[in-house]
Amino acid sequence: MSSKPVLHVLDDDPVIRTLVCRVGERCGYRAEGFVEPAAFLAAIETDPPDLIVLDLAIGEADGISVLQALSRRRCMAPMMISSGLDERLLSSAVRIGRSLGLAMLAPLRKPVTPAELAAVLAAAAQDSLPIRTGDLHKAIGDGQLVPYYQPKVRVADRQPVGAEALARWEHPTRGTLPPGVFLQLAEQGPAITPLTYLMVERAARDCAAWRAAGHDLSVSINISARCVSEPDFADRVAELVAAAEADPAALTLEITETAAMADTEVVTAALARLRIRGFALSMDDFGTGYSSLAELHRMPFSELKIDRAFVSGMLHDREAMVITRAVIGLARTLGLRTVAEGVESEEVLAALGEMGCDVAQGFLIGHPMPPAQFLAWLAAGRTEAPMAGMAPRIAVA
Repeated sequence: MSSKPVLHVLDDDPVIRTLVCRVGERCGYRAEGFVEPAAFLAAIETDPPDLIVLDLAIGEADGISVLQALSRRRCMAPMMISSGLDERLLSSAVRIGRSLGLAMLAPLRKPVTPAELAAVLAAAAQDSLPIRTGDLHKAIGDGQLVPYYQPKVRVADRQPVGAEALARWEHPTRGTLPPGVFLQLAEQGPAITPLTYLMVERAARDCAAWRAAGHDLSVSINISARCVSEPDFADRVAELVAAAEADPAALTLEITETAAMADTEVVTAALARLRIRGFALSMDDFGTGYSSLAELHRMPFSELKIDRAFVSGMLHDREAMVITRAVIGLARTLGLRTVAEGVESEEVLAALGEMGCDVAQGFLIGHPMPPAQFLAWLAAGRTEAPMAGMAPRIAVA
C-alpha cells in the first residue's frame, strides 16, 4: 500500500475530475476520481481518503445528500466543496457540512487554473492531512526530520551561550511541519527512539562544528521519557556524541519534571551515568509537576528550566511571579543554573535579570531557525532573530 495521502474526487465533469486528480498527484497524493456518489461512498469504506474534493451538482444527485451520507459514515477526512454555483450557496453548503460534524475546508470556486488548484491542494496538505506512522518512519530514514535552533542568551549581558535543538519535519510536499503535527504520533509508537537519537546525532554534529569555528556554544536536546528508561540509553547517547567528535560538556539533555519522576530508580541511574560522562542535565518545565525537594536534591540535574507558563505571565500574574522567583532562588541554593523559556518582552527579560536568572530563551531572543540561519543570527550579534523564513511555532516539549 502506498504511503501517499489519498485524494478522492467526486465530480461528473470529466475535465474537472481529471484535472483535480492529475494536479493532486503532482502534489503528492494518490488520487482517484468518481462519477457516481454510490461508487464514491463505497470507496470511502474500502480505501479511506485523506482529502475529498466534492462537486455540489453531480448529475441528478446533489452534494448535500453526499455530505449527509458522509456524516452517517462518520467520515473524518477534510473535504472541499468544488462548484461554479454562486458564492452564497457554496458558503451555505460549507455551513451544512460543519453542522453535520464534517471537516469542511474553504470551498473551491470553478473555473480554476492548475496553478490555483495546486496551491489549494498543497495548503490542504500542510494544514489538514493526518500524519501516518509509516510516513514518520520513512521521513526519519530519509533524513527529513531536522533540528532547528532557538537561541539562548546570558541574561546579565545578553551574550549568546547556546541554543535548544527543536525538531522540524522538512516534508517534500507539505513544507516545514512543526512538532505538533508529528510528535504525539512519535511518542505513541516506536518512532520516538530513532527520532530522539537522530536529534542527538545532528545536534552534536552541529555543536562540534560551531565550536570548531570559534563559537563557545552549548546545545540542549529534548529527551523522551521512554528513551531514558531504555537500559542502553546512556551508552547510545555517548556513542553518538563521540562519533560526532563533540564535547559532552557542551550538550545539555532536557527531561521534563514529570518524566524524571515517573520511575526514579531507572531514570536516576541513567541520568547519573550521563553526568559521569560529562553531559549537563536539565529538568524541563520545572514547576508543572509534583517532584519533592528531596527527589530534586538526589537527582543529578545541573539546570532547572522554568516553564513558559510562569515566565510569560509573571508580570500580570502575582502567583506566576512568586513561583518564578522561588524557582530561581531554589536553584541558586542547590547550585543549579536557571533557564527561563518563553521570554517575549524586554520587561520580562529585565525582571528575570533582577531575580538573578542565568539564561533566557524565547521569541524576544530568537525564533527557532535552521542551522545556517542560526549562524547568521550569531554573526549579526542580534538578540532578535530575523523574521524572513522563520517558523515561529511551538517547540518540542
